[in-house]
Amino acid sequence: MPAHFTSRIAELEALDSAAARQEGDPVDRSPAVTVVVGPGGVGKTALAVTWAVRNAERFPAGQLYADLRGFSPETAVPPQDALGAFLRALGVPPEGVPVDLAEQAALFRTITAGLRLLLVVDNAISTAQVRPLIPASSGCVVVVTSRLRLDGLHAEGARFVDMAPLPQEHAVELLERSVGKSRVAAELADVTALAILCGRLPIALRVAGARLASRPKWPVARMVAELRDERVRLTKLSPVGEASLTATFDSSYAALPPHAARIYRLISEHPGQAVEVGVAAAAVRVPEDEAADGLQTLADASLLEEVGEDSYRFHDLVRLHAKSIPDDERFDVVPRIADWYLHRMTRANLVVIPMRWRVSPVRARYEGGPPLFDTGAEALRWLDERLPDIIEVLEETFALGNDELTWQLCEALWELFMYRKHYQRWIRTHEIGIAAAQRCSHAVAEARLRCQLARAYLDLGRFEAAEHECSKAAELARGAGSRHNESVALDQLGMAAQGRGDFERAVEFFSESLVIEGELGIDRGVALRHRRIGEALLQAGRTADAVRHLRLAQEMFIEMGEVQAEARVCVTLALIGARAGEITAAKRELERAAAVFAESGSPVYQAEVQVAFAEVAEFEGDFDAVRVRLTQALELCRPIGGPLVERVRARLEALPARPDRPQPPETAPAQQP
Repeated sequence: MPAHFTSRIAELEALDSAAARQEGDPVDRSPAVTVVVGPGGVGKTALAVTWAVRNAERFPAGQLYADLRGFSPETAVPPQDALGAFLRALGVPPEGVPVDLAEQAALFRTITAGLRLLLVVDNAISTAQVRPLIPASSGCVVVVTSRLRLDGLHAEGARFVDMAPLPQEHAVELLERSVGKSRVAAELADVTALAILCGRLPIALRVAGARLASRPKWPVARMVAELRDERVRLTKLSPVGEASLTATFDSSYAALPPHAARIYRLISEHPGQAVEVGVAAAAVRVPEDEAADGLQTLADASLLEEVGEDSYRFHDLVRLHAKSIPDDERFDVVPRIADWYLHRMTRANLVVIPMRWRVSPVRARYEGGPPLFDTGAEALRWLDERLPDIIEVLEETFALGNDELTWQLCEALWELFMYRKHYQRWIRTHEIGIAAAQRCSHAVAEARLRCQLARAYLDLGRFEAAEHECSKAAELARGAGSRHNESVALDQLGMAAQGRGDFERAVEFFSESLVIEGELGIDRGVALRHRRIGEALLQAGRTADAVRHLRLAQEMFIEMGEVQAEARVCVTLALIGARAGEITAAKRELERAAAVFAESGSPVYQAEVQVAFAEVAEFEGDFDAVRVRLTQALELCRPIGGPLVERVRARLEALPARPDRPQPPETAPAQQP
């Protein structure tokens, strides 16, 4: 049995299940065939051999093993050579072994009839290489290992067992068996990091463990430091004269058809984790159906892992191997991928907020065209799921000095950040985007991105930082003659003044912005400014004036078909009505707004309407309903974070205790009438 074999409980149980099924099935008289599939170095052979040793007593006729060398530098073993070896092992004299493969297979089936025999067929590269080696007896079990998904063996009743890298705890356990428990215990953090750098791949873990075991004076941190350098990681894990990790990957790569090999090389430049079909097609500049075929070929060869429909992922060490293969095209890949994301994001954004003004010229290509997504919620879901990859692409694009693409990618994040609020990522990406706009001297783009960044600061209550960004944006906009950007900057300066409690100054800024929007003929902007003025006037206690502006905004939004914007105005008007005693009408309007926000894909808007419901319930004195609504709001906005979470939590804590619950002494909030 292989030394240091670790874990693989689920895989061993799958092999047990296949053998047990065959033994207990009186109808199916074919042998049990199981194909163990996984990348090179993941431990397929060790699994098969370990299972064979542990189950030797189940096979009184014995066990046969053949290494078909499908992925070795030498020529793969022809089936007649492997079958001839099996026949000789079963007692057929050399001169009695037929030359013809069909005759060999017939003799093999005759000899094995009625036997309980285990066959381990290792490193197979094709179904044709394996099929003649399958005996006829139902008492036999065949375990095949391969880096390829040998779909053709499904016709033989084969089951498939996928092998992935070890779970983290078992990867650490494998290192512990090499270097000793005391050393692992003393340097656990570094051993954990080493397991990650080895990709939790058994072949790499064994190499790393062997190097440490033969160098007892080395701290584990030394090897961790060496392997952090991606340029030498594969070399350090491929000692000369031993089973080489690089050679393992080389042999898998050599077996690829040319189109898949090209995809393998080029998509390794994708900075993100997930590679979807569209990204691969853009990276390699081929039609999507051709990219899909190539990606599936790589997945079937265990060089990529399928992580979703039309989505794939590299193992870390496999990616390093793919990146190490020379290809003059690879320097063009990141810009191609960035451009693909930019166009896809723009089309998603046009579904979320169709009428929003954008600096990037990409929008013009899709105006009036068919939408890419059916609903804004669907578009936001796509954007949210791809956000980590988009950020990786944005950062790499900036590092490569492609500033025009960088700032456009950053601008295209606006809709997602407005609806989903990922504040940390919002700020970080916009600092990069602003730097890119500065490097390419694009004042209009810089002004736009400063306003987008300022909105994050406004949401977070960092009004001084927001004012700094908006003042700079206004200055840039005036210098560049960008009236639209100037209007946005003034609007957000008004929001900052409103946040600081200077409502009159806020109205002044909003009014200046409104004039510009009117001059530019941007009806949506005019409506938004009326809404802002109405909200500021309401906070200033000028309710009648506030209602006039809010009603005007509502009428304009309805006329434009801006359903979500109208719903936000509706929430404010409903609260005004509730304060005037119009509770039933207020609830009806809030229900309508809630239905709109449920379709929006924005948990923030959904949380805000629940807070409004709570306020109406408080007017009624129904504190149980208040608590329910605020709890729902907290559940919606907690994953996002930000000031709204704290405000909702504070209101919950300030609620009077329920009558059936005793209040804690002294610290209980005072009962409200």
